[in-house]
Amino acid sequence: MRDTTFVDSTLNGSNGSSAHAALLHASPRLLEQYQPESSVYFASPERALLAMPPFASLLVAGMQDLSQQASESLKLARDLGFERPIVVGALPFNTNEKPLLRVSIQSEWEETPVKPQLTAVKAVDAESISAYPAPEHYMAGVKDALTRFARGELDKVVLSRTLEVSCKQRPDVKALLNNLAAKNHHGYTFAVDFPAEDGQSKPATLIGASPELLLSHRGNKIIANPLAGSEPRSSDPQEDRQRAQQLLASQKDRYEHAIVIEAVAEALRPFCRDLDIPEQPELIQTETMWHLSTVIEGELKNTDTSSLELALAMHPTPAVCGFPKAEAQQAIKDIEPHQRGLFTGMVGWCDSAGDGEWVVTIRCAQIQDCAIRLYAGAGVVAGSCPEKELAETGAKFNTMLQAMGVCI
Repeated sequence: MRDTTFVDSTLNGSNGSSAHAALLHASPRLLEQYQPESSVYFASPERALLAMPPFASLLVAGMQDLSQQASESLKLARDLGFERPIVVGALPFNTNEKPLLRVSIQSEWEETPVKPQLTAVKAVDAESISAYPAPEHYMAGVKDALTRFARGELDKVVLSRTLEVSCKQRPDVKALLNNLAAKNHHGYTFAVDFPAEDGQSKPATLIGASPELLLSHRGNKIIANPLAGSEPRSSDPQEDRQRAQQLLASQKDRYEHAIVIEAVAEALRPFCRDLDIPEQPELIQTETMWHLSTVIEGELKNTDTSSLELALAMHPTPAVCGFPKAEAQQAIKDIEPHQRGLFTGMVGWCDSAGDGEWVVTIRCAQIQDCAIRLYAGAGVVAGSCPEKELAETGAKFNTMLQAMGVCI
C-alpha cells in the first residue's frame, strides 16, 4: 500500500537552470515570492515552479491547435535568446472553452528537498456558505444517472457540486496557498490567476491541491497516475483501515477504476512503444480520502511529442467525465446546474523540450473578489448510492475547507 498522505510541505524542483530560471536551495522561497494576481505557482513531489511576469503571450487557440501553437511560441522564445521558456497555466473541462495558458520567460525552480515549518494561518473570514446544487438536488442527479445506466446509455458519469463561500473581505490567497502546501508534500499544489470577469475588480485565482497526476513527461519517459474509486477517511484508525480494505475489495469501485485505466491506456498507446500497466490497482491516501490508484509508465515512440500534446489526447479522462465520453458529457450538461469552468480541467507546464507535468484540476476552488467557489465530484456507476456519492463529495471539499480554516 503506497502512502501518499499529505503531511508536510517539502518542495522539490527541476533539473533546469538558466539566466531566466534560477535554482533555489533549502528554503521555501518560491512560496514566499509568490504574488497573487501576477505569478503562477505549481509544486509537485519532484519540483516546484514559480512563473513570474512578464509573460510573453497568451495562447488563445482552440484545443485542436493548442499543442502546435504552444510549440511554436516556445520555439520563438528560444530564438529570441530565452534559454528555458515554458507554457504554464490551466485548461478548462469543456474543450470548447478558452484555455488559460501563457508563455513565461522568467521562472524559478526548487529542487532540493526542504521541509519548511509553515504555520497555518487564517486565510478566509467566511460570512456564509451555501451548497449548489442543494444536497437533495445532487442526489436526484445521481438517480437520474442511474436511470440512464439502466437504459444502457452510458457506463459511468462524474457528477459535481459546489460550495459558494461569501467572505467579509477578500481572502488571503497567499496564506491559503501556504496552508495547502503545508499538507501537500506528496501531491500537487497550484495557484493560477486569470483575467477578471465583467463587473469584477480583480483577476480571479484558481487554487488547489490535486492528488491526481494526469501526465508527467521527461525525455522519452512518461507517467500517468489515474485515480478512480474513492472512500472518505475516518478519524478512528481501525475504521479508517477497514474502509481502505473495503474500497480495495469493492467490485463497484474496481469496475469504475478499470473503465478509467482502459481509456487512459487507449489514449496513450498510439504515442508509446512500451506501456506498463499494473494488473491491479493500489491504495493511496490523502488526509481526507482513500483512492484506488494505478501508475502507468510508458516509453515514447517520438521524443518530439510534448507533455501538452499527450495531456490533450487524454483530456478529459473518465476519472472526471465518464464513459463513453460523448454520452457522459451530455449527461453532465443535462444534470449539473453549474458550469465547471477550470474544475476537472488540467493545470501544469510544458517546456520547449516537451517535458512537463499536468495534473487534474480537482480539490480546488476559484477565488473572485470576496467570493470563493469550491468544487467536488464523485464517479457514478451502476450500483452507486446517492447518499454515499453525496458524502464522498462532502469529504473531498475538506481539502480546501481545512486550508481555509472553515468548518461546516
